[in-house]
Amino acid sequence: MVVGVIHMVIGTRAQMLKMAPIMRECEDRGLAWRWIFAAQHQETMQSTVDFFDLPPAAAVMVPWDKEAKSLAAMVVWTARMTGALTRSRQLLDGLTGKEHIVLTHGDTTTTVYGALVGRLTRTPVMHVESGLRSFSILNPFPEELNRLATFRLSQYYACPGPWALENVKKYRGTKIDTGRNTQLDTLTYGMERIDRAAVKLPDGPYAVLSTHRFENVYNRGRFTQIVELAERAAQRLPVVMPLHPVTKGQLEAHGLRDRLEANPSVILKPRLEYPAFLATIVGAEFVMTDGGGNQEELSYLGVPTLILRETSERQDGIGENAVLSRFDRAIEDAFLADPETHRRDRTDPGESPTSTIVDAIEGFGRS
Repeated sequence: MVVGVIHMVIGTRAQMLKMAPIMRECEDRGLAWRWIFAAQHQETMQSTVDFFDLPPAAAVMVPWDKEAKSLAAMVVWTARMTGALTRSRQLLDGLTGKEHIVLTHGDTTTTVYGALVGRLTRTPVMHVESGLRSFSILNPFPEELNRLATFRLSQYYACPGPWALENVKKYRGTKIDTGRNTQLDTLTYGMERIDRAAVKLPDGPYAVLSTHRFENVYNRGRFTQIVELAERAAQRLPVVMPLHPVTKGQLEAHGLRDRLEANPSVILKPRLEYPAFLATIVGAEFVMTDGGGNQEELSYLGVPTLILRETSERQDGIGENAVLSRFDRAIEDAFLADPETHRRDRTDPGESPTSTIVDAIEGFGRS
C-alpha cells in the first residue's frame, strides 16, 4: 500500500522553516501532501513560503489578519483554535484514517492542536522534532507541557538523535532516529541561496541578539537583564537586534525601547526574512539568542553562541560553540570577554534528516 495524503499542520514561522524541507522532499518524490495553516504567526510567513517555493496552505484553521503576539491575542487565538477542532475532518479534506498521516512539529501550541486534529479523525500522528526535553515543566513555559501532551497524542516519533529517542522510549509507537534536526536541511538550502539576502549590516565586526521566548520577554526583570547584556556587549562592538513581533511589543510595554534606541551601538531591526537573518548570523562575531532553532543552526555553523536561557531542551552546540548563560553575569561576561574561543568548524551536512523522515513515511505506507 502506498501512503495516502501527508497533512502538515504549521502555525509559526519556525515550524515552517523546519517543515519546508519535508514539503519539498515530498514534492520531489511525487507524494501527495498538503499543509494546513494555524495562523499563530503571520509576519514574514508568506515570504518564507515564497523562499522555499511552496504552494499556499490547503486550509486555514483560524483565518484572521493578526498575530498571536500578546497574551490577549493568544487567548483569542487559542479559543478560535479550540473551536476549529470541530472541523478537523474538513480541515483534512476528508482524507482521514490509517492510510493517511498528520505531521505536527516541535513544541508550540500549534503542535498540540495539530496532534489533536489527527487523533480526532483517527489519522496517525507523527511528531517531528520529538523527544526534546528540558525536564522542567515551567521552564520553558508552555513548551515543555506542549511536548509532553504531543508525545501522548502521537504514534510516530521523529527524534533528532539518540538522546531524544531515549526520552520517548516509554511512549507507545514507532521511533525514528533522524540523527539531527531538519534545521540542518533548512540551513543547507538557505546557504545555497544566501545571495538573496537583503539586509544592511555594520561594515566592521558586530554581534547579534535575538530574543522572543515567553519566559524572557514577559518578565520585566529578565527582559531588563537581557537589555543590560545588550548594552555590555555594545561596549565592545555594535549589536544588531532583530525584533520578533512579541519582542517589539514587550520592549514598548516595559519602557525599554527608548533605552536601546538611545544607544548608538545597538541597531534595532524589524523581524528579518530567513535569508537576511541567515546572512546576519553567518557574518556575526557571536550571537546571543533564546531561540531553539537558532541554537541548532548556529551549532551547525560553528558561530560562538550565548544561549539566553536557564536550561535548554536541546543539546546542540552546548560545550562546543554554545554556552548556556543561566542569566549568570559571570558566565555572560566570561563569554563576552573571549567569544572566539567557542568558534568551531561548520558541520558536514552528511545524511539528510529530512530524507530519513520521508523514507520512514513511505515505509509506513508499505507496511
